[in-house]
Amino acid sequence: MMSEDYDGATAGRVLVFDANENVKFPAQFKDAMGTNNGLMVLVHKDRLIKIFPLEDKEVSFLSVEIKKLTNDFLTQLSQVFKSAGLVDLLFSTGVCLRGTRCFYECYFNPGQLTNTVDDLRNELAALEGVSYVHIENVHS
Repeated sequence: MMSEDYDGATAGRVLVFDANENVKFPAQFKDAMGTNNGLMVLVHKDRLIKIFPLEDKEVSFLSVEIKKLTNDFLTQLSQVFKSAGLVDLLFSTGVCLRGTRCFYECYFNPGQLTNTVDDLRNELAALEGVSYVHIENVHS
């Protein structure tokens, strides 16, 4: 860890990933996050791990596979999210893999939904170009 008296914009720590899946998370980092819970997301494309503080342990994962990610699709997606009460995403990304498979993925607190998960799935599946919609709970 960087020295305790450094007060800059970032903090860093080298982590060791062992076979037991144990990673020591520094108390200083936990204190700075202000919560005992966090969402860890691995961004495959960048080989980057991001951790987001959570107020609530309930998190859902949504993946939409689409033929082509376009501004029109993102506009329609935004309208579906808004009508479903999904306005505060924890993390989202859109990516095309090898130019043949495109995905929009996000993580959110399901408690904010004003519709059911099935309603959300059906509305997304009805959007033009969508080939698959997957929604599941994220577990620790």
